[in-house]
Amino acid sequence: MNATRIYKVDQDTGDKFLIDAATPAQALRHVTSGMFKVAPASAKDVAALMDQGVKVESAKAADA
Repeated sequence: MNATRIYKVDQDTGDKFLIDAATPAQALRHVTSGMFKVAPASAKDVAALMDQGVKVESAKAADA
């Protein structure tokens, strides 16, 4: 069994959560589940969003 610890997750709205999880990423996923949908972008998605001014951001290993 994996050891867990309690993580404090602060939302920019001021909401705070205490989550018992194995990793910080697991705690964050728990809080944000249902808020976001992630899927590979199609070429048409990229073209349309860039046309609307959305810029491609690069995730760094430290962000994971």
